[in-house]
Amino acid sequence: MTTTEPIALRVAENEDAFRRANERIEDAADRGGFDVESLPFICECPQQDCTEIVRLKRHEYENVRRRGNTFLVAPGHEVIAVEGVEIARVGHMFDRFSLMVKVGDAGEQAIQLDPRAD
Repeated sequence: MTTTEPIALRVAENEDAFRRANERIEDAADRGGFDVESLPFICECPQQDCTEIVRLKRHEYENVRRRGNTFLVAPGHEVIAVEGVEIARVGHMFDRFSLMVKVGDAGEQAIQLDPRAD
């Protein structure tokens, strides 16, 4: 275990909890047959107490979920390092959200925790 792994694991587990909550939001919308232009998703930044809501269209959310190491965050929540350890890079900034790409140990942990992984 490298010295960055405990930080990376903590960040990945926290963000994965938000990701799983967002998966449940999408599933509930699917089961309910909601045909809305956008859905409310929870910011997946590494701040444990973040409650920011981000509205995304379904295709935008699916684009975030295409890879196990990508996450959505609210504007201004683009955290690239935690306790001096690089955990992410900004993949793309949109008006309503940013797409973050986890890197290094955090990226590997995120892929392992991905609920959509085979």
